[in-house]
Amino acid sequence: MKDPFAQARKDVVELIQESCRKHRLTVSEGEIEASLEYPKEQFGDLASAICFELAKRERKAPRAIAESITRDMKPGGIVEKVEVAGAGYLNFYFDFGKFAKLTISAVEGSKKYGEVDLGKGKKTLVEFPSVNPNKPWHIGHLRNALLGDSVSRILEFAGYKVERVNYIDDLGLQVAQSIWGYMKLGNKIEGKADLWLGKQYVEVAKRASEKEVEEEVRGIMKKLEEGGNETSKLGRELAEKCVKAQYETAFKLNIFQDVLIWESNIVQTKMLESAIEMLLKKGAAVKEAEGQNKGCIVAKLEGMKEFKDMESPDKILVRSDGTATYTGKDIAFQLWKFGILPSKLMFNVFMKQPNGKQLYTTGRKGKRMKFGNADLVVNVIGMEQKYPQKVLVSLLKSMGYDKESGNSVHLSYEHAWLPDEKFSGREGTWIGYTADELIEKAVEYAKGEIKNRFREMGEKEKEGIAHAVGVGGIRFDFLKTTPEKKIIFRWEDALNFEGDSAPYIQYSHARAARIIEKSAGKYRGVDCSILNSADERRLVKLIAKFPSVVRSAAKDCRPHYIADYLIELAAAFSKFYTTSPVLTAPDKERKARLALVACTKVVLKNGLELLGIEAPERM
Repeated sequence: MKDPFAQARKDVVELIQESCRKHRLTVSEGEIEASLEYPKEQFGDLASAICFELAKRERKAPRAIAESITRDMKPGGIVEKVEVAGAGYLNFYFDFGKFAKLTISAVEGSKKYGEVDLGKGKKTLVEFPSVNPNKPWHIGHLRNALLGDSVSRILEFAGYKVERVNYIDDLGLQVAQSIWGYMKLGNKIEGKADLWLGKQYVEVAKRASEKEVEEEVRGIMKKLEEGGNETSKLGRELAEKCVKAQYETAFKLNIFQDVLIWESNIVQTKMLESAIEMLLKKGAAVKEAEGQNKGCIVAKLEGMKEFKDMESPDKILVRSDGTATYTGKDIAFQLWKFGILPSKLMFNVFMKQPNGKQLYTTGRKGKRMKFGNADLVVNVIGMEQKYPQKVLVSLLKSMGYDKESGNSVHLSYEHAWLPDEKFSGREGTWIGYTADELIEKAVEYAKGEIKNRFREMGEKEKEGIAHAVGVGGIRFDFLKTTPEKKIIFRWEDALNFEGDSAPYIQYSHARAARIIEKSAGKYRGVDCSILNSADERRLVKLIAKFPSVVRSAAKDCRPHYIADYLIELAAAFSKFYTTSPVLTAPDKERKARLALVACTKVVLKNGLELLGIEAPERM
């Protein structure tokens, strides 16, 4: 059994359903399953509120129904006893020896304990971080990149085949302005290309409103869209240099991807025209013959319940001059992602990544490859794109693609801000707060802590642990908060080594590793019935919950579920370690507790990996 609580829930569901059947109460397995919850420790190991639902149908008091059906229950399997509580709750208590054995056997049976089969046989495409190719990643971009990477890891652990996609807008205004700066202000790139381009873009932005500059930039944009000229060739070269520099940052953060999709290649293959033709043919969009949108191709959204609060919900996809809006381009890309729009894209290798995998890219030449054609699409895009993303979902539905519409997920997030202002690429408020600088400062801070605490360590080991702790601290700080909440970035919070932080969890893992290293003899297949103290029971139940947490995090695309769980697990392990001696305990207790320590270590490691954080053996 890979999921101990799944077995326990199954036993509870069968007990309730069998008793209800005897009392001629009709209730489905799904309804009972939905009624189950994890109660406070004093109220058992699982609880059900099904009697409240039954009371509505039977027009009886919930407690009366609860008392009636429990009289005929004969606990078995994992369940040892059942009690009625409050107004009609059913509280189930486990035979904890059996449950501990089931849990520890499940962890010992798989190094990848926690894996679930939610997405078995399905493919997910996750798009992130899609940063413009004319600047370095700053901490405002990190939330997108880290959310996308962690969600990809979680979905993969939940059984999906995951494709990580980075969309590169190399035809936009910012890129055109950067090309103008390169041609007019200086073309000698010094240092990291993305940082150099970003700083130059700040200077260009100061002159962007000058009439002459505006006209020249418009001319550059036109040449970029036409393609096949020296300007477009230069634009691609600069963008590729920038993207390669951005990936140097990504790799430091343990972020790796599968494919780059360049907007210029989408335009080149006429995918946009094909998408618009499909929209018109299916009646999801029309070409306006009169009014303020005359000559435009417009998505007709008026009357849809999703947009009932909007005065003018219709969305222009293609302007009257034939240029596409962002939403027009996005719907073409979304159709490609699901395999609805036939792909004409060609692919070749962009680079080999440090994890050994090739990163592919679209290009004018190459070969056909099986990218796209996903069952589930997750777009990691900021909250400000909520309306356009809702338009994509509605358009898919209007075209008759209900399944794809339902499988389009906008993982929206609030942005990371400085204490006094948000980040602006144009104004340069990101300078001093690039992701590279953040990593460097975090690693230096961690290095200082490790040197003070572990003087006996060699320098190479200290360097490795400092990087793991520094990067882990950054990743956890961004991922522990629900995406809908704004993050105010403060150095002192991100680099806090106490409490709700990655270093605290990493240290718990290292402590578990150290205990096992000091132990002697076997601790697999031991008698687990002795694990019966409050702290031991709490730790066993938390370990058993891990697959359920993974399943929920995958279904909701919420990495903070994993972060919250790891904080709770590390705290429970600390309490257990304090109250339950391991190495000095009598032989029987020592072996059982060692097994529990080993299981905790596995779960901490697997959970940290889902957040892209290393789990050092020593700290």
